[in-house]
Amino acid sequence: GYEGKKMSRTLGGMKLAARIGALSRPRAGGVVERHASAKVAGIRVRWLCDEAEAPPLAGTQTHANLKSAFVAESMAALRFEYYAQKADAEGQLEAAQTLRAAAKSAEQQAFGHMEFLEYVGDPATDTPVGDTEENLRGAAAGEEDEAQRIYPEWANVAYDEAQPDAGQWFETLAMTSKRNAGSLSAALAVVTAKE
Repeated sequence: GYEGKKMSRTLGGMKLAARIGALSRPRAGGVVERHASAKVAGIRVRWLCDEAEAPPLAGTQTHANLKSAFVAESMAALRFEYYAQKADAEGQLEAAQTLRAAAKSAEQQAFGHMEFLEYVGDPATDTPVGDTEENLRGAAAGEEDEAQRIYPEWANVAYDEAQPDAGQWFETLAMTSKRNAGSLSAALAVVTAKE
């Protein structure tokens, strides 16, 4: 079914995006009513919907746009935090505060995009987003790919282009990603041992 999927509805001229859920009690004949809700001006609006209202997101242009938006907002959050650190070093404390507020806003927007994307897979690895075990498995795989393939390839390109500082940086990142993959795999082992 479409439980947990996102959908939208126009209400009073406003387009609302919401997650489809299931009411906790089955109705007559074992049918479970599906509902969606969205917050509008601080007020939670809920409506009943059927599965036909929630077409699959995977492979659509909206899916591609959400992935691009997630990347853009994630990058913005980190860029703005970096700029805030530079403003701190220059004694521009008010500018640093404004930049940090913008970074937090971009981060929240990225989380909003991720809420849509979690139902079709991690935007970086296309692995399922689910419970902690699945998320650790996907995160470890992504870090391992960076360590074994991505950063070494980029280091080679940097050396080929006579950019040894960048090459060394990518090699350092490959080692860091390898350590991260090990830590994530160890956490995964702890989680799976508890089951």
